[in-house]
Amino acid sequence: MLTASAGRGFAAITKAIAVMLAGALLCGPAPLKAAESASLVGLVTSEAEGKMEGVLVSAKRPGSAITVTVVSNQDGRYTFPAGRLSAGQYELSIRATGYDMVQPGQIATVGSKTAQADIRLRKTRDLVSQMTDAEWLASMPGTREQKQKLFVICATCHTLTPILKSGYDEEGWKTTLVRMWNWSQSSYFNKPILSPTREKARPGDDELAKYLDSVNLKSRTQFDFEFKTLERPKGEDTKVIITEYDLPRADGQPHDAVSDAQGMVWYSDFAEGIVGRLNPRTGEIKEWNNPVEKPGIPGGYQDLELDPSGNPWVGRHELNGFAKFDKKSEKFLNFSLPADQVSPSTRTTFLTVTPQGKVWIKDDQDKKAFLFDPATNQFKGYDQFPEGVISKNVALNPNFPGDVSSKEPSRHNIYGINSDSAGNEYGADILGGNILKVEAASGKATMYPTPTPQSGPRRMHVDALDRIWIGEFYGNKLAMFDTRSADFQEWLHPIPWYGPYDVAPDKEGWVWTGAMSSDFITRFNPRTREFRKYLLPRVGANVRRVDVDNTGARPVFWVGENHQAKLAKVEPLN
Repeated sequence: MLTASAGRGFAAITKAIAVMLAGALLCGPAPLKAAESASLVGLVTSEAEGKMEGVLVSAKRPGSAITVTVVSNQDGRYTFPAGRLSAGQYELSIRATGYDMVQPGQIATVGSKTAQADIRLRKTRDLVSQMTDAEWLASMPGTREQKQKLFVICATCHTLTPILKSGYDEEGWKTTLVRMWNWSQSSYFNKPILSPTREKARPGDDELAKYLDSVNLKSRTQFDFEFKTLERPKGEDTKVIITEYDLPRADGQPHDAVSDAQGMVWYSDFAEGIVGRLNPRTGEIKEWNNPVEKPGIPGGYQDLELDPSGNPWVGRHELNGFAKFDKKSEKFLNFSLPADQVSPSTRTTFLTVTPQGKVWIKDDQDKKAFLFDPATNQFKGYDQFPEGVISKNVALNPNFPGDVSSKEPSRHNIYGINSDSAGNEYGADILGGNILKVEAASGKATMYPTPTPQSGPRRMHVDALDRIWIGEFYGNKLAMFDTRSADFQEWLHPIPWYGPYDVAPDKEGWVWTGAMSSDFITRFNPRTREFRKYLLPRVGANVRRVDVDNTGARPVFWVGENHQAKLAKVEPLN
C-alpha cells in the first residue's frame, strides 16, 4: 500500500512519463539506426495499431519494369537488403488489408548510404476493393454449394469483387451469365475473348442468378455481413523478398512460368500464341509470337513444359495444336493430332515431356492420350478411360455445377498431366477425383481414387522419387501419390477456399503451391506439417502453374501473375 507522499511522487512520475510519451508521439517515431547491409529501411506505423507487422512495402523506380517488395517485422521495421535497390528515386507502395498510405506515392531516395523512409498508414475507406476471392467466400452468406458455383465458374476469369459490388437484379444476372458463359476462359475484364465452343446457357444459371441478386448491392448501399479477412503475415512469413517483372504487354497473361537449368524463366500467354523468356539477372524479357492461328479461335497456350534440352513445348487452349519452340533458331515447330483420330472439338490443352524426350498430349474432349515421338513424327493413341476402367459407382460431384448434378451420372475429365521416370503418363481426373496412369509400353490404364472423394486434382509435379505432388482444387488439399507403392497422402490447406491449383517440390523437402482465389503463395513441409504463407503485393494475381528453381544455393519460387501481366520471384530468407 502506498503512503500519501509516495502516492504523490508516483503520480508526478506518471505525469512526467505521460508528457514525454506525448512529446514522442508528436515528434514521430525515433530514427532507425542505419544497417550497413541495407539500402533502404523504415518504420511502418498507424494510429490504430502503432508499429505494424506484416505490411508489404514495395519499391519501384519510375519507368522501371521491376518492383521489389519486403515485409515489415514484428517491430514494424522493413529492410531492403544492400544490392536489391540501386541508387535513385523509388516510389513506395504498400499492401495491408484495411489500410492505405497517408502519403500515397511516397518517394524514397536511395544512395551510397542506407536511406530511411518511414511510412504512415490510415484506415482504408474502400476495404472491399482489397478483398480476395477466398475472403469474399468466407464472408458472404449462402450455402457451400452456392459459393462453390462462384468459386468454379466466376473466379477463373476475374475476381468476385465486381460481382458483389454490382447492382444487377435477378433478371439482369440471367442475361449477364449467358453473356459471360460465351467468353473464353482465357478472358478477363481488360481482355474479353469470345469462345467458339460455349453454349448459350447452362443448367443452374437461374438459381445462381437468384443467389447473386441476394448478396450484391442491388438493394442496399453497404454489405450487411461481416468481412472475414485473412490476417497479415507475421513471424517467419515476413522473412521474404518478392521481385516482380512487368511483361512488355499490359494485357499479357503468363499462365505458366517455368525456370530452366540456366536460370532463365519461360512463360506462355493464356490469351495469345506467345512464348516469352525472362532473364532474371538483367530483367530483360523477350517474346516470340507463333504465326499459326485459326480464324475465330483464341490462340493462347494453357501449358508450357521443357524438354531434356530445355526447349519449351506448349499446348493450345482452344484448338487441336501444340508446338515446340526451338531456343537456338527461335522458331516454332507446330503439330496437330492425327486428323483421323480426333474430332472437331479436340483441344490439346495439356502436354508433358518424358525424360526420354517423347511428348504426351491429352485430347481433352475425346478422353484420349497420344504419345508423340519428335524423332520420327509418329503418334501412338490410347483411350484414357477404356471400358472397365471407368468407376461406375463414384460419388456424384457437387463441386462442378453444369457438368454434374444430382440427376446426371458422374463424369471423368483429365486436367493436367505429367510423366514418371519410365515415361508413363499420369493424369489428374478433376471431375472423377482420381489419378489415372497410362503405361507407355502397353497403353494399360489404371485408376487410383484420391482418399478425399471428388477432390478435384488439377495440376501436378513429379519429383526424383517418382512421387506426384498434386493440387486438389475442390478438396482444398495438397496431395502426394507415390507411383511405386500406389499410396496417397493428403494435407488440408490452412486457408479456407484456397483451392490449390498446382504443387511443386523444392530440394529442401518443402512443396509450394498457389491459387486463383488467394494471393498467398504457400510453402509446406510434409515432415513437420508447417505452412509458410507469403503474400503477393497485388490483389487478384490469379496464380495458375507454379515452379521452383532448384539450381542455386537456395530454392527460388516462380509464378506468373496471370491477371497482373507480371512474373513474380519469391525468395524465403529463413
